[in-house]
Amino acid sequence: KHFENKPYAKELFQYLKQEIETHIGPLKIESPPCCIHLVSNYTFAAVWALKDKIRVDFRTDFKITSTKVLKVIKMSTNRYLYYLDIKDKREIDKELLKWIKKAYFLNLNS
Repeated sequence: KHFENKPYAKELFQYLKQEIETHIGPLKIESPPCCIHLVSNYTFAAVWALKDKIRVDFRTDFKITSTKVLKVIKMSTNRYLYYLDIKDKREIDKELLKWIKKAYFLNLNS
């Protein structure tokens, strides 16, 4: 339902999911009404399907300074929540996957 009338967002999401599974590890998809959760041992990221892009959020224990970051929220002394918009598959690059990998394994290392 998240992708109803949003075929491009679905294409971007499927590519992101494939890249995470290929380069980081297995994941499950949960689909509450708000967004799509990407889950390993816990929810490590969320995705919103928008008309011409997807919005991704994830958490890290370090600060990221990048023009790719749409919004950052400092959740605690060493936890940051990041929001990024992805409008093109090329934006799902090694740098983004490195950040998502940190989020994927964050709770396992805490």
